[in-house]
Amino acid sequence: MKTRSILYALLATTAIGYTIPAPTSAQTPPAAVPDPAAPAQAPPAATPIPTQLDAVTTAATRSKRPLDDVAATVSVTTTEDIDRENMQDVRDLVRNEPGVTVGNNPNRAGFQNFVIRGIGGNRVLVIVDGMRVPDFPDSNTGAGTYTREQPDLEDIKRVEIIRGPASALYGSDAIGGVVAYTTKDPGDYFKGNDNNLYGSVKSAYSSANQMFAESFTGALRSGNVEFLGIYTRRDGQQFTPAQSSLGPNPTTWSNNDFLAKLVIKPTDVDTVRITGGYTQGQQSTQMLSGVGRFPALVTRVYDEWGQDYTNTYRISGQWVHEAPIGFIDRVDFLAYYNSVNTQADTYQLRGATNGIIPTNARASSFLFNQAVTGAELQMNTDAKIFDLRNFMTYGLSFFHTSTTRPRNRAQITLATGVTTQVVGGETYPNKNFPDTETIQAGAYIQDEITALDGRLVVTPAVRVDYYSLNPNPDKYFWNSTGATLNIVPAASTYVSASPKLGVVYHYTDTYSSYFQYATGFRAPPYDNANFGFTNTASFYQILPNANLKPETANSFEVGFRGKYATGSSWQLTGFYNLYNNFIETVTVGQVGPITQFQYVNLTNVTIWGVEARGEYRFAPNWAVLGWTAFAQGTDTRTGLPVDSVSPWASQGRIRYGSDTGLNAQVIGTMVAQHNMVSNPNYFQTPAYFNIDATVGYTWGNHVKFNAGAFNITNAKYWNSADVIGLNTTNPQLDLYAQPARYFGVNLTARW
Repeated sequence: MKTRSILYALLATTAIGYTIPAPTSAQTPPAAVPDPAAPAQAPPAATPIPTQLDAVTTAATRSKRPLDDVAATVSVTTTEDIDRENMQDVRDLVRNEPGVTVGNNPNRAGFQNFVIRGIGGNRVLVIVDGMRVPDFPDSNTGAGTYTREQPDLEDIKRVEIIRGPASALYGSDAIGGVVAYTTKDPGDYFKGNDNNLYGSVKSAYSSANQMFAESFTGALRSGNVEFLGIYTRRDGQQFTPAQSSLGPNPTTWSNNDFLAKLVIKPTDVDTVRITGGYTQGQQSTQMLSGVGRFPALVTRVYDEWGQDYTNTYRISGQWVHEAPIGFIDRVDFLAYYNSVNTQADTYQLRGATNGIIPTNARASSFLFNQAVTGAELQMNTDAKIFDLRNFMTYGLSFFHTSTTRPRNRAQITLATGVTTQVVGGETYPNKNFPDTETIQAGAYIQDEITALDGRLVVTPAVRVDYYSLNPNPDKYFWNSTGATLNIVPAASTYVSASPKLGVVYHYTDTYSSYFQYATGFRAPPYDNANFGFTNTASFYQILPNANLKPETANSFEVGFRGKYATGSSWQLTGFYNLYNNFIETVTVGQVGPITQFQYVNLTNVTIWGVEARGEYRFAPNWAVLGWTAFAQGTDTRTGLPVDSVSPWASQGRIRYGSDTGLNAQVIGTMVAQHNMVSNPNYFQTPAYFNIDATVGYTWGNHVKFNAGAFNITNAKYWNSADVIGLNTTNPQLDLYAQPARYFGVNLTARW
């Protein structure tokens, strides 16, 4: 049996979720049948050593495939990776990912959004178990009090990152890529044993922010019913930047996270999953960075405190039927509800710029609430057409989003106790954009066509989406816009088609190449389309724009791969992405002293780059791994660089590891200066070299220990995604530097 046939046989018996049918004389998996005409090769080892390219992705094609059979660049991070590298948050998750970063606001908001190959924000779709998570309000970026919520990594079995547009399968918001989280199943803990009860306790610590975490996991099985429960508590403080001349804002925070999953298998071919998740978080911040004289605001801030509260809820029901119903071979139906509720409270003591004592107090309470209700129906048909295998994935999706962002503020004159809610030229309470309902419905189909005895797989796909945006302005919205605004927010409807074509060709069992053309679109967001705001004190106004067009993308990617029986592998990728109609704010008019701004389709962006990664196994338990990523972006309207494109970065590591016993690695990362910025006054993050190291030991099935030292040389360096748009003269640049040398450790006891 050839290596590829063995690979599919292993995948069919070990993969969780959809199982690829075993080869038969009439039915062969894509790229699984050896070519009789292929040149003779040395027989593979009886038990092939897994390579990086053998990792399985579900998100890329909506069915389980090895990375070697996917016409795209996808990375997969597993529970083992999370533990081994002491990942505690979303920044740790992408610390070693080429072409992927996560921004961070050190003043208060914290982690922001994924940036994939220079495209970030809501242009990257984030899903958990197939559910769309609430997004990030673009209009809140400047406020610095909101972070996009991510699931706790202790709940996660696998994270898949798809680079480049993926709207052909996922619709709007996947214009830059997809981050797909998969949570743990109770069955994950019963593999390979007959026990019906599992329990574990895990403790973790990171000195980067004095974070302590305790996690308790329990799973039980009775007949065809399985249950899993995970509770994680995290407590921490502020990050301390390396070699900083400034003290960070003193911060204390805590999170409580619950995950529960019930799995019922009423028949051999049916599985029902009911999943619930709840996260409650709070953070207290003394805003030292907000204290001082601000001539532009004609005020002095004597002290400032922030209190943030977050609650997220997720519940879903899934039914999977893995037996034919007519021409349908498999059915997967998912219904879900997902919401986030945040509250950012701020209290300031203020006075005149030249004052010596505060004269007034300002209390603010800003909320953001979003609920997503959705359903997904996915079906698969495996058929032979014109003597070629056609594995079709098709389905329907629907989701409804309800969004509101109330804002309230009061100013108290300390000498008299008089309170006013007309503050800084704004009337409170207000809403910068009206409460909005959005509906998106989509239908998609993908066909994996296998030819040339399994060596060629052609994958065309297309999705058609309907998107409807319906604003509901109320008196609080009119409080925000003021009497000078005469434009009424309007409903909008969009229909978009997103095609894709992928081709994978296996020259031999060792070498292959692929090509992909993919498109993407993103409907105008609720706040960009209907943002209405008037500030008479600062003489500016933002007008709604119901005529915004969807942002679109066209992506071309070509790659070459090699994987060997020794476990070594490599991949080289080149990509060229065209993005059109990006939405930006521009000046559109002047009414008396009031300058008017509006969101418009303005920017066209071109981003191209090269990525390479590889692994060389020079001994059974030893490997050298590395990657490099270079990208360049240009705003074709202005000819200027795109600030969000990360500078050239490379990483190398040497790793020793075994399934049980000792594992260890040393990681070196080198990043070039970020000199491709659109404004010469913008801060250009300097080049740096950083060293990390991890070590772990597993005692049988009962105890697992991991430790790591990070930024061992205590280098002072910045993540370019954190400082986009900051000037070199910004006095708080040191606060944005990455954490000083720190250590992490986690210990798990299982029974």
